[in-house]
Amino acid sequence: MKKHLLLSMLVISCSLFSFNTAYAKIHRVGYFGTPVHGTDYSTLQNAHDSATAGDTLLLFPGSWSATFTKKYVVIGYGYFVTGAGSNPNLQNITGAMTVTVYIDSTASGSTFSGLDGASIFAYYGNPVSNITISRCNGNVYFNNRTSSNWQVSECNLANLVYEWGGGIVSNLSVNNCYIGSLSLSAGAPNGQSGQFNNDIFNSCDLGNGAFLLKNDIFLFYHSNDLNCVYQNSIGNKDYSAIPATNGDQNITNAIMTTNVFVGYSTQGAFSNDGRWVLKAGSPAIHAGLGGTDCGIFGGTNPYKLSGIPNVPSFYLLTAPSTVTSTNPYTITFSVRSNN
Repeated sequence: MKKHLLLSMLVISCSLFSFNTAYAKIHRVGYFGTPVHGTDYSTLQNAHDSATAGDTLLLFPGSWSATFTKKYVVIGYGYFVTGAGSNPNLQNITGAMTVTVYIDSTASGSTFSGLDGASIFAYYGNPVSNITISRCNGNVYFNNRTSSNWQVSECNLANLVYEWGGGIVSNLSVNNCYIGSLSLSAGAPNGQSGQFNNDIFNSCDLGNGAFLLKNDIFLFYHSNDLNCVYQNSIGNKDYSAIPATNGDQNITNAIMTTNVFVGYSTQGAFSNDGRWVLKAGSPAIHAGLGGTDCGIFGGTNPYKLSGIPNVPSFYLLTAPSTVTSTNPYTITFSVRSNN
């Protein structure tokens, strides 16, 4: 019997139920199988409006959009799991996912994990704080809102951008992420702050913000963000913001196209996120603080391929189609903790 998304997500749902029975409920969005514990909805907005703050919203393939005014835990099934550029031995996904979420201040404290095609916005008038985004594929936008204490980790992001407005992004923590475009400068005032650890940036512009960057890799464009501090990071040019020699042992003029990663600049047979594994002899190996690797697979919480959410899941089930009455009916399954 082949592995199926339905089986994996069903077990995730049951696992979440066992963890949260006394505290919160599970609400499935787009579930197409036999009902189990929890409640099913056809739209994310309906699930949001009907559920109670603190509940879990479990998303299946589909196109979902909602304005969040309540605190929730939102979980998907990961990304790069089937098709070109995917990682092997994961769920057999039928369909695709896109998720658009606009977060109001009353949804502060929400958590998003394992989402594909995600666009997450801090969008409304009051400050939005304590948002956790982990193992997601997509975009994060700060639009005219003061946002504090956001934690973004183990994500594959096309954009992490302050688009416009007068709000301040403070105490932002971004760890073990690939980010195509990092831009926190457009229309942003002074006072932006936070840190980036073990990330990879295709382009980076932090404007007048005061950020600490450690164990990071800059593939291409980087502005001279002179209010920032760089420690044990690697760039492809000789930026004034990352001097060739200092006490933090930054590396400049690294030849990214051939020397650093297994799948850059040509991806080859590597997955969309597996391409960022360091190749043998890479200058990023052990170049980080304390001897850790630079990039998304270094540090204390390395990037997890395909962003499978941090909940247990069955990913393989086999069972005989027939059995004699004198023999036991043996079912074999495999499970991952996904920590």
